[in-house]
Amino acid sequence: MMMKINSNRETLIKGIQTIQAGVSSKTGTIPILQNFLMETEDKGLKVVFTDLEMAIKHHIPVEIKGEGSITVPIKKFMEIVQNLGEDSDVNIAVDENSRISILSGKSRFKLGGAPKNDYPVIPDLDESNSFKVPAKLLAEMINSTIFSASTEDDRHFLNGLLWKYEKDLFSLVATDGRRLAIASSKKVKAKKEFKVIVPSKILGELARFIKGAGVKDAEEVTVGLSSNQIGFKIGKTVFISRLVEGNFPAYEQIIPKSHDMEIVINAEKLMAVTKRAAICSNERSGAVKYTFKKDALV
Repeated sequence: MMMKINSNRETLIKGIQTIQAGVSSKTGTIPILQNFLMETEDKGLKVVFTDLEMAIKHHIPVEIKGEGSITVPIKKFMEIVQNLGEDSDVNIAVDENSRISILSGKSRFKLGGAPKNDYPVIPDLDESNSFKVPAKLLAEMINSTIFSASTEDDRHFLNGLLWKYEKDLFSLVATDGRRLAIASSKKVKAKKEFKVIVPSKILGELARFIKGAGVKDAEEVTVGLSSNQIGFKIGKTVFISRLVEGNFPAYEQIIPKSHDMEIVINAEKLMAVTKRAAICSNERSGAVKYTFKKDALV
């Protein structure tokens, strides 16, 4: 029996956008990476998209009339579905030659696909060594550190964030060799201590997803770790990425053990005055000088 499903247009679009947002659609030597995988499972549709660096899986509730799987060009598929009538039903059927028929109202489209066997195998989340983090806490910790990570440094370990769990303290650390940011929490309990470097790309997408998906305050992210990959599961969505190889800088050594003065200042006011002063800064350096006087910052 060939694959057949029926879905609401808006539900289908939202589900595909979830996997499309964080993954780059590659061309060139691996054309299959322009496709995403659709596969029936658990009274719904599993959709997967990968660029070999990271992958996103999502479960879409649909009516299944025939089980199966297919990979489909994601850009062309989305162009078709987004131009169908609003709040319409979309019927999708796949024949034995991997041809996809898309029907909605009086509209009919046919699209060439490829078998599931042609698509990269995406590992499942490893829950044997997993722990949970409050979703909003994790997004806050990522956003508090990720700006200090490099993006295209030849030292690949600087393009990620150090994840560390030691002595019951969970920490995220980022540095580009000039800046250093650390966020820590004791609200996270893992099964054992670890140190891994996670690509900043997937963490940025995870934080954006948590913010944009209307995640509830009590919702948690399940984090699964293996020897070379990390996975994040929140609701019906899973993010998978390889870990970054290399040794993260010994950042503890550059943190002063003592200091001559301590300054306490309102963070929002500091940000506001810094932005105003930065308007007149050198475009190349972007430097802003702080002069501290008694009870005042100039």
